[in-house]
This record gives sequence, C-alpha cells and structure tokens, in this order.
Amino acid sequence: MYTYSPNTFGVLLFSIWPLIVFWLFKKATIKQAVFLSILVSSLLLPAAYVVDYPLLPPLDKNTLTALTLLILLYIKKQKNPMFKLGSWNTLYVAYLLTIIISTLLNQDAVESGLVALQGSTPYDALSNLIIFILSFIPFFLGRNFLNKPEDTEFMFKALTISALVYSFPMLYEIKMSPQLHVMTYGYFPGDFLQQMRNGGFRPVVFVGHGLSLAFWFSTSIIAAIALHKAKVHVTKFFGLKMILYFIVVLVLCKTVSAVIYILLASMIMYFFKLKKQILLSLIITLLVMIYPINATSQFVKFTDILTIVGEYSEEREQSLKTRFDNEERLIERALERPYFGWSEWGRNRVYSYGKDITITDGRWVLEIGVNGIIGFVLFYLLLLYPILSALKNYRYLKEEKHQIYFAALTIILAIGIFDSVPNTGMLPIHLLLAGALLGQSEFIKRSYIQERLAKIEAKSMG
Repeated sequence: MYTYSPNTFGVLLFSIWPLIVFWLFKKATIKQAVFLSILVSSLLLPAAYVVDYPLLPPLDKNTLTALTLLILLYIKKQKNPMFKLGSWNTLYVAYLLTIIISTLLNQDAVESGLVALQGSTPYDALSNLIIFILSFIPFFLGRNFLNKPEDTEFMFKALTISALVYSFPMLYEIKMSPQLHVMTYGYFPGDFLQQMRNGGFRPVVFVGHGLSLAFWFSTSIIAAIALHKAKVHVTKFFGLKMILYFIVVLVLCKTVSAVIYILLASMIMYFFKLKKQILLSLIITLLVMIYPINATSQFVKFTDILTIVGEYSEEREQSLKTRFDNEERLIERALERPYFGWSEWGRNRVYSYGKDITITDGRWVLEIGVNGIIGFVLFYLLLLYPILSALKNYRYLKEEKHQIYFAALTIILAIGIFDSVPNTGMLPIHLLLAGALLGQSEFIKRSYIQERLAKIEAKSMG
C-alpha cells in the first residue's frame, strides 16, 4: 500500500536506507549510530510514504528505521531487553493488551452517517500490535543504549548541529514556500494549505508538516540552551548569538506554540533549581489529563475561551472553534464505547451523509476514540513514568553539567506530552529522548546503590 508515490530517487533512497544505517554502525559507536539513524531518517527520508513489503507490516521512514536498528543490533548481539521486569514494562504490556482487547471487541460492523464501517479481525489485532511496537522502538533504544548522563551531551550536540544545518532550507521555504520535498521526491506530503499562515508559509522541508518541524526545532533549541548553560561549545560559532538566531528562525516558522514552549523552557531552566525544574515538568504533563476532563465536563466553558481569544485574533478564534467543535463530536462518539474505544478502520470518527466531518488534531482524543479511556490513561502513563522516575532519582546526580542535561530532558518530554493536546504526537526522536531519560534515571540509581554497597563492603573489610 502506497500512501504517496515518490520519484525514482525517493524510492531508491528509501530502499537503500537500511544499508546506510549499516554503514553508520561501521563508522560510529552503537550509541551514536542509534541516535543518528533515528534523527537523520526523520529529517531526510521522504515523508508520508508507506510501503507494504511482503510478510512485513506497512513501513514508513520511522518504522523502517526502527526495524533496521532491531535487526542490526540482533546481528551485533547487542541486548535490548524490551520486556524486562519493572513497573514501566508492566504498563507497556497492559497497553498492548488494551490494543488487543479493543480490536477484538470491535469485530461487529457498524453504520455511521450512511457509511458502513467494517469490523476488526484478529489479524487486525496482530497488525495494530506490531505497528505500535515498532513505533515505540526508539523509546527502548534510548532506555537501553543512551542510558548514561554523558550520552546526553552527544545527543544535544547532534540536535544543535542538525538545527543549524536545517535552518538554511527552512529559511528557503519560509521565503519561497514549502517546495523542497516536491523538488526532491516529486510530491508534497500532505495539505499544502495547512502550511500557509499569516500571509506566509511554514517550512516543512522533509519532516512532513510545519507543526512537526517547528516542534523538533524547538527541541533542538532547548538542547542548545542546555549546552550553553553547561558552558559546552559545539562549534566556534556556538553561543548566545546562535541561540538567538535559532529563535528568530523559529518565530519565522509561524508556529506560536513552539515559541511559547521555548519561552517556558528557558524560564524553567534559568530561574529554578533541578528539583523544581522536574516538578514543573510534572505539572505541565498533568495538564494533559486535565484537558480531556474539561473537554467532557466543560468546567471551563470553551465559549469563554473563544471570546477572550477573539479579542486578539479573529483567525485564531475561528481555528480554535473548529478544534473545539471537532473534539466535541469525537468525544461524543468515543463515549459510546468508553472503556476500550472503537479500534481502527475509522470507526471512532463521525460521518454525515457518507462524508467524514471530523478532524483529529490531538493525540489524546485519537487515543480515547481508538483505545478508550483505559488506553488513554495507560498511554500517557507510559510517557509520564520517566518524569516520575526522574523526580525520584535526580538527587543521585552529582555533576552540575549532568544535572542541567537531566533537567532539560524532563522539560523536553513534558513539552512533548503537552504538545499532544493540540497535535497528534511526538516524533521518534522525542521517544528516544524519553527512553534515554528513563534509562539514565535507572542507571544513576543503580550506580548509587552499587557505590553504597562498595563503601559498606570496604568498611566491613577495613
């Protein structure tokens, strides 16, 4: 199944990508190869291109990279224990079971707005399971291979350098319109009109959508700020001027939320100590849980919010109204099967006279509609857990530089979770960083316990 049809170059690059990843493993350490493979594939391979190889689930650039990394790590006999014991893995298995239950409970065909929607099958349960496992592979890779505090410095340097390089095609598209994907791969990966904003354009380059690109770029800015705060130089040009340049480029991307994220992250990083930075990150993530509750109960009336926004921007008011109207329809549909949702095949959507009349922007409403309230809670607990673990174990970090990086990782994850309210989810690089945060939290706790035991043993022998 092909979502889009790239030109010969696009098909060729997609096909030989596993060989390029193999070459990366030859030239770099395993840690570097894992991180760079996921980063580069997100930024360079054709977006929204899905191919269905025989005996494999449908693969896009992200799942192709994940599967390639798993195979190469297996060949190199590198352990990546996805199902080791622990609280997080228990949540993960529970979410996988939710996917299966949701699919099996939706084997009946239903009608909605003159549209006949087919039922799910046991095969769909297996397919949905494999797709989700592949999509979450970056988390496991980060947890198992980028799990030491010193690994963060390499990741942040790579993000900073990639942001500097990527800023030039971004500036080109801001001026000339998003056309590099068309020029390189022969098609545009989505709705071009969505990239038009305030009389100009959002850059897309090869990421797939202007919102996703702006979110990745804001993540890279947070990484650059952390390096600057830790007094680590990436290039001889690196410093406050480069960070200000990044912020200017981000503003030109015409994505207000990404700019707000940078302002929020900067204030947290510079005005609060480590513990409060993690606490504030936790508070930000809990807002995600509050929003769906308010959307269903209307404690805070959306009409009041629209009135306030309308005083500043009529265009923004209309955009918000469209979002609220869609969420209301989708929530009403979701609550018809509240616990395990409607599963796949568009059964969670709303139709009228044979036409789909809903737009799914937020990952939260998609999760409730597909896997129900149980799936929603488990999914967000998977993402929230690394921050809870960081809050529990941060005190074992002694070096100031590592404390800065650790806090920055929690802020990046918190903003990523929060961004899933207006948007459909994080990029693989964000899942990788989330996994790295959990892995590092576990590592520093183990290191502390081992150090204490060694001191006790030395004292007893002395």
